[in-house]
Amino acid sequence: MLNILIADDENKVCQLIKSLVDWEALDMRVIATAENGIEALEKIRELTPDIAITDIRMPGYDGLELVRLAKETNPRTEFIIISGYRHFEYAQSAIRYGVNSYLLKPIKKDELTDTLTRLGEKLRERTRQLSYEEKVLRTLKSDEETLRQTFLSDLVYRRDKTLKTASLDRINEDFHYGLRPGNFCFGILKLDGHVFDDMENLRFMADKVRGVMDRLLPECTFDYELLVAGSFFYFLLNFEESMRSQVRRQMKALFDEVRIQGGILKDFAATLSLGTVCGGLDGLDSSLKNARLLIEERLVAGTGKLLEGELPQKGSFADSALFAEFNSRMSQALESLDVLSVREALQQLKGQMLASPGITGHELLQMTKEVCNLYLFFMKNYRIRIEDDFLENYNLGADNCASAQELFDYLIRKIAASYDMAARLKRQDENRPVRVAKQYISEHYATALTLEEVSTVAGLSPAYLATVFKKDTGMTFLEYVSKVRMDMAKQLLKETSCTVADICEKVGYSDVRYFTKTFTKYSGLKPNEYRKLYS
Repeated sequence: MLNILIADDENKVCQLIKSLVDWEALDMRVIATAENGIEALEKIRELTPDIAITDIRMPGYDGLELVRLAKETNPRTEFIIISGYRHFEYAQSAIRYGVNSYLLKPIKKDELTDTLTRLGEKLRERTRQLSYEEKVLRTLKSDEETLRQTFLSDLVYRRDKTLKTASLDRINEDFHYGLRPGNFCFGILKLDGHVFDDMENLRFMADKVRGVMDRLLPECTFDYELLVAGSFFYFLLNFEESMRSQVRRQMKALFDEVRIQGGILKDFAATLSLGTVCGGLDGLDSSLKNARLLIEERLVAGTGKLLEGELPQKGSFADSALFAEFNSRMSQALESLDVLSVREALQQLKGQMLASPGITGHELLQMTKEVCNLYLFFMKNYRIRIEDDFLENYNLGADNCASAQELFDYLIRKIAASYDMAARLKRQDENRPVRVAKQYISEHYATALTLEEVSTVAGLSPAYLATVFKKDTGMTFLEYVSKVRMDMAKQLLKETSCTVADICEKVGYSDVRYFTKTFTKYSGLKPNEYRKLYS
């Protein structure tokens, strides 16, 4: 039997929790209650309960401080946090301390019972010595869950096209389902918010969704399954026609509970879509497509809604005159290697798209992906290198945008950052022959250098090297060579006692008179005058 401690600063709440649960049926017993954090910590240390149920706000130590201190001496004690305060910081801290059970007031009997049941199973599996038979059963259960997940994953990602034409008997036998003739449909729950960049928060919500699902769906369905793919939760539902309304009510109740539970996380948003109901597995592709279109519609309709029904089919925005104009404008901006022009073109498209009457979320999402394809085509056509996983990363980020505004802002940031880096690399590539030429001149200025010789080293024609050299340095090739030689002559005049004739030869001149004339023109002083002034 598992031992339970209840802590709340209101004794009537402790008594309420004690009376809500059939402890004997759960093979549990309440061994103590406490009305403040200090008393609770003392009793946890003394009695070492298996599970402690505690309010988040108590005198002495608050619930989170109690968890932290208790875990130091009794790391095996599991905690259920109960609170009327839906604060991000509390949830984050609770999750960080390993608390996966966070319930909100008013406490619901079935939710508390379900949480205690799951914690009880976790504790018993951890502590008991499993028999051979138990180990075999656990392995079989794990294999069964894996097979069920494989089937649903194959449906969602369309890996095995034969599944939708397979018999229910085959599906049930091969994948351990209990499907029956009747209605089928897909539902998708989408969680949005940067809070889910932290996988602990996503796991926390996944656990909540599974718990609510297992409580609400068994009585109204033949069978059901959940596939979690990042922040997308795919539901497969199988039910008889007479239960259609009940299934919808239970999915709506599930959605409401998820939103309440998720309310403890900052900037959290959720949307649920229910695809069209079909009469067999062969209709699930259409149901899934409909559910996905509805989830994308949150970009326009907003999050926090249950979306269902057919969406009107419209023409492709990518085929419109507006997009043709953008294509031309964007191409010109990209050719300029000016990131500001690219941003302006994208901002103009954003304004036009968001102002377009009747546009759907699917059209918006597909349009931004078409813009990315245009960007990739242009960069490839002009042989401008960008990151290999640009499109893959964009698609992942776009799927997690919760509004049209956020989607276009993300598109602009993503392309602008990629283009800015690519433009800098392009300029560096274009300047590379000039850098090679400069390096060669600095190493061979004492020889009779020619443009033809240096252009061969740089890998360009003499005429093109002369053009890019002038553009980069502001000087002709001969002017630059003369500058390098004169700068070296200055250094030799200041730092050595070499004669002017020796320096003339060292910097690549054979005629002292010509060297002197050139140096005087360059520095304003004759070589000997320069030496007297600066050496």
